[in-house]
Amino acid sequence: MKRKSIIMTIMAVTLLLSTTAMAKEQSIAPNYVKALGFKAPVKTLGAYSDEMEVADADYCTFEFDREGHLISYDESETIEGAYSYTTYFGLDGLPTHAQSVFVNWWELDADGNPPITTTRYNIRKEQQGNVTMLYIEEDEGAEKQVKVTCDDRGRIIEVDDIANGVVNRYRYPAGENVPCYNDGTVAFPQVDMLHGHRVKFPPQQAMPTGATEFQNGLWNFEVQYYE
Repeated sequence: MKRKSIIMTIMAVTLLLSTTAMAKEQSIAPNYVKALGFKAPVKTLGAYSDEMEVADADYCTFEFDREGHLISYDESETIEGAYSYTTYFGLDGLPTHAQSVFVNWWELDADGNPPITTTRYNIRKEQQGNVTMLYIEEDEGAEKQVKVTCDDRGRIIEVDDIANGVVNRYRYPAGENVPCYNDGTVAFPQVDMLHGHRVKFPPQQAMPTGATEFQNGLWNFEVQYYE
């Protein structure tokens, strides 16, 4: 009986730990598609502005999985994608690696095709408690430093972009796991880690149902849904 009691205790503890781990993973993987107001699973959400001072003519692409978790963020130099830089993320919201693609339309080969150069960038992580230091590899071996702080539930509450001297803080409405800025708009800490563009999304209640193209202020959007 004593041995059975010990085994049952171990099983109970194991179940508790696994349940806690699953709850934590769920809490730190926000459903951005739902938070933004979409009614159907979104695969990619592209955004651009014709105003140079707003987005430097960059085309920003947010990629989501079917559960609405952000899995990559890309910035292209032009809509045609002559140069693009994509960062990939895990369910914890932290980047795993980055990749750039350069399409040289100005030096075509003998067959009229543009040379394509793909470069992969590594991201090192050093974690101490609720703080993670990111060392994002850049060209010529340089590393950009970013400090990410999480709460006890694993949710990102602060991103310190050390290289640019910018600190971003986030809050979570009661019962929600989607980060917001102080003004209540949906926040993407991952974009702040990269010093990317803060796209101005429509209010949730104003999101058009099933639209593949729409506009909000100076921003234009293109949507691709999962089939």
